[in-house]
This record gives sequence, structure tokens and C-alpha cells, in this order.
Amino acid sequence: MTYDASDPAQVAKAEKEDADRQRDLDYILKEPRGRRFLYGLIYDTCHVGRLSHIPGDSDSTAFNEGARSVGEALLEQIRTQAKAKYMLMLDENHFGD
Repeated sequence: MTYDASDPAQVAKAEKEDADRQRDLDYILKEPRGRRFLYGLIYDTCHVGRLSHIPGDSDSTAFNEGARSVGEALLEQIRTQAKAKYMLMLDENHFGD
């Protein structure tokens, strides 16, 4: 379906869907278990903050870059939409008690 930005009904529907997606992220981040899951996904599975390059293996390097790209996109969404929860996630999982 083609999106028509001049159609108020389509705009309202898109805004509603965007707000609903925001609530999805809030739902995951509201509990320590959700923050731990996202931290592991971003920093361990997607290896954000680490090198993707594997010397002599361009296929694995490309694969790692793809995973890192997904992690970076998720991290940016968390940083921009839930700053306080992002800091809490880091405090709980990176800096630890």
C-alpha cells in the first residue's frame, strides 16, 4: 500500500501505530529482566562497541557488521526514546553493583 501523507486518516493511523511501537519498547524496558535481555542482545549478540573485522575472512566480517548494524539501530532507538531506562540498563548490566 502506498502511504498518502496528505490523507488525515492515514496520518492518524501512522501516528497511532508509532505510539503503539513506543509502548512496546517501554514495556520491555520497564522490568530488569527486559533491560538485561536487551543489553545482552545489543552488546553480546550484536557485539556493539567491538570490532567486526575478522582478518582474512570478509564473509564473517560482513556478517558481523550486519549484526552490529541491527544492534546500533536498536540502541539508538532506546537512547532517543527511553533515555532514563537506557541509563538504568547500563547501570544494572554494565557497571553492576
